[in-house]
Amino acid sequence: MTATATTATPRWSARPFTARDREPVLAFFTEPDFHFRTAQPDTRSEAEIDALLDDSTRVLLADGEPVGLYGVEDVGSEHGSHIQLDLRLRGSAPDTWWPAALEEVLRGLRWSREIVRVTVRVGAYDTRGLAAARAAGLTEEGTLGDIELHDGVRSGTVFFSRIWAPTS
Repeated sequence: MTATATTATPRWSARPFTARDREPVLAFFTEPDFHFRTAQPDTRSEAEIDALLDDSTRVLLADGEPVGLYGVEDVGSEHGSHIQLDLRLRGSAPDTWWPAALEEVLRGLRWSREIVRVTVRVGAYDTRGLAAARAAGLTEEGTLGDIELHDGVRSGTVFFSRIWAPTS
């Protein structure tokens, strides 16, 4: 049974984006709601998609099958332990996977480095992303209005966060 054939939580893993992942990753961006670092994924050229994929981009796997992307960016000083997380699953991923994937990514990141604060930005038009952030228990901090253009309409970005106590 493939990961997409069940709503049970899969075994999560991730790997750096490489050429072997190019075909499935390009297919993700054909979905009109694959908002990984863009409000208009299905209108992006390959060159524009390549610009969205940096050294921090990881392919998220569910039971070994590529199902999404995530990327991490330090916010402020590199020793500040504040990161911004971009995460997106493909459209066929069950809604229950979204908060589970977010939790697993955060667990892995916190295992490998100290994180005091994570920020997750979600377009106000992105109902799946908003539902996942809320279901994962992230704190909704507010909306910066009219900063993105989505389907010809100006929209805001909703900021979510989670904070942990520093270890030292």
